[in-house]
Amino acid sequence: MNALYLESTEDSPKVFLDYSSGKLSIVGRSFMEDTAPFHQAIVGWLRTYFQSPQKETFLDLEMEYLNTSSTKMLLDILFELNKFFIFGNKIMVRWKYDPDDEDMAELGKEIADMVDVPFEHVVYS
Repeated sequence: MNALYLESTEDSPKVFLDYSSGKLSIVGRSFMEDTAPFHQAIVGWLRTYFQSPQKETFLDLEMEYLNTSSTKMLLDILFELNKFFIFGNKIMVRWKYDPDDEDMAELGKEIADMVDVPFEHVVYS
């Protein structure tokens, strides 16, 4: 299975989903109005990955900004991960945020409360 790599743009984050290590990351700012192509690429990759996943899967989320449609897209991706977690896959989400960004810290807590997947909140400098 190939890794999925989407380079960041002016309105979308960098995405790197690596099958061989089980490490997934979404980093940057996202204020896309049409998230469908982005969402479909990630969810499609995840569904294929979880047919034969690594023993542990880690998703690092390091978001600087999310608009409403991007937040919904991220929630949909996490709900997809939640399904696989409920079926016994070992998954950990690390929500990374700047210590001065109270909005992202709060958003991470709100999102963590919406899913069963274990969340780790990590302050970076």
